[in-house]
Amino acid sequence: MIGFAAPWIFGVALAAALTITALHFLSVRQPRVLLLPTARFVPERDARAVARHAKPSDVLLLLLRVIALLAAGSALAGARCDAQSARTSQLIVIDAAWRADSVALLSRAMSAAAVDSVAALELPVVLWVNGVSNDPGVAIAAAIRESASQAHADPSLAALSLTVVMPELVRSRRGWDAWRNQWPARIRVVRPVHAGATDTGAMAGAAFGRVRVMSAATTVGTDVVAAAYASRGVSALRTPGADVDDVVVRRETTDDATNARVTVLWPVSGVPAGWRAALPADSVGALVATGVALVAPWVRTALPPALSDSVRAIAWWSDGVAAAVERTRGTSCVREVAIAVAPASDLLLSPTADGVLRALRAPCGGIGVPAPKESAGTSGVAAATMQASASRFRALNVTARTTQPAWLATALLVMAFVALLAEHVVRREAAGAAAS
Repeated sequence: MIGFAAPWIFGVALAAALTITALHFLSVRQPRVLLLPTARFVPERDARAVARHAKPSDVLLLLLRVIALLAAGSALAGARCDAQSARTSQLIVIDAAWRADSVALLSRAMSAAAVDSVAALELPVVLWVNGVSNDPGVAIAAAIRESASQAHADPSLAALSLTVVMPELVRSRRGWDAWRNQWPARIRVVRPVHAGATDTGAMAGAAFGRVRVMSAATTVGTDVVAAAYASRGVSALRTPGADVDDVVVRRETTDDATNARVTVLWPVSGVPAGWRAALPADSVGALVATGVALVAPWVRTALPPALSDSVRAIAWWSDGVAAAVERTRGTSCVREVAIAVAPASDLLLSPTADGVLRALRAPCGGIGVPAPKESAGTSGVAAATMQASASRFRALNVTARTTQPAWLATALLVMAFVALLAEHVVRREAAGAAAS
């Protein structure tokens, strides 16, 4: 298979060769001029007139000139010669913070990528990129750079597919929304936690998979928060005094220095310590967290403390007042929740309650919005297309004009030099023969 890194340069050389060929067809060989004193000395032979005919003059010179032009043009255009058949490359982008879980993540991503891949036997290219959990748009940018590099280095590459491993929640989708249409195909999205896992450990950047609820003595067995997490397969009731947990939800007003990555203070009364009681209690129409609104006849029972760099809101009432905040505490954090839920309420069991429950079990630092999902109807992308054409990425870097293999440029330039030298020799011999 032969291709060019800069096809337009070869096109210019080809146009020049065609022009030279046309000039050879248009050239007319003039007869030898003889100066005679009188017509008596005109040789007695057939008279000849100059005429044009469709036959190139000096075929050998024409051939040498065309070879020199095409060889030099191919070298400058970055000719690529590869005997392999067209192939497909698979790219897998994973957050660099998850390298410790590389075996499980790669197994998950590769099994998903091989579902509808025509090149399932080829090993994928894994890109460890910082910040995928913050905004997965960086994954698309990294994939485009890698695709352009592969497309220029391998002329046999015909298409690429992209798989991105990202958590259920990310801090922002602005970068993803800005870069999405730059990848001309569907993107396979894989979650870092195996489907159906109910008691997995923490994944850096993803919502924690285990939540321990420490209920008050009066609500053990009937706690609506414990029931909400249990219905999603991530919760278990427990009593104080056990090992380190990912997330511990205390249904009390104060923190007894629980040894957990995330401690959630969610008192049954909805008034954490340090919050001001809302007098009189007022009604609010909705509760918003991670971009999801839970509409219900809520009653606000407390007003939040002052927000700062170390105290940030993670859930809001519909009027913009904070309903839950996070305080940093070294490598861990404490979350205070001022949301009162009646003991017999089923509000937290509804799907729209996922926004609040996910925000509370996210790692410290918080994760803001649901991660993007892909479908066949993605805007600007052909339906059901999982592979992006490599030619799209070859056009991104017109400066890459090195030939493949590397010695091909030298060989082509030597061929052009030899052709020009031979043309010069042939032209001198033809001129000498005409003079004699």
